[in-house]
Amino acid sequence: MHATQQWRWVYDPDQQQLQIELEQGLVHTAPYKASRLVPLHALNATFSTEDAANFQSFFDALDEHHRLSPQTILEAALNHTIYQKFGRPQMPQSWYFQTADVTPNYPLTVGTLVRLNSGLADVLCAICTTDGEFVECMVLADKFPLSDIKTLSQYDVIKVMPNRLQSAFADTHQQPDNLRQA
Repeated sequence: MHATQQWRWVYDPDQQQLQIELEQGLVHTAPYKASRLVPLHALNATFSTEDAANFQSFFDALDEHHRLSPQTILEAALNHTIYQKFGRPQMPQSWYFQTADVTPNYPLTVGTLVRLNSGLADVLCAICTTDGEFVECMVLADKFPLSDIKTLSQYDVIKVMPNRLQSAFADTHQQPDNLRQA
């Protein structure tokens, strides 16, 4: 899949809904609430070169792993592009996650797969941004319970410290003593 010049950003302020119009009448609606995005006004604009590059690099990185369905890769890449352009900056929320005794031994770049463990669930995520001090991760599972009252949905993005990241390629049935609560 490649972004084309026909792809458009469309925001309807009455519905408070951001969409990407793809070719052939296909539309992708942003899963993010308006409060998670920068303030938007009526919008109908084509994808920029930067938007297309953000989409393509994330799509290609996820596609390399052969662990995700084509539908998940496409939706994750579209949502990554939305979040990079319109997402509000967020504070880290590392306290929800267990600290990994051993962090991944592979480069942590945009599109890299990692796991986060909340103690209630251990799910696959993709790195959206990294600045050395913090990493923003996109949830690829259907849902991710963080506590009794907070659950992340698929494609939600959360900012954490890198020491919370676990290898996506390790055995997912690790012994409890491999992890310690933060």
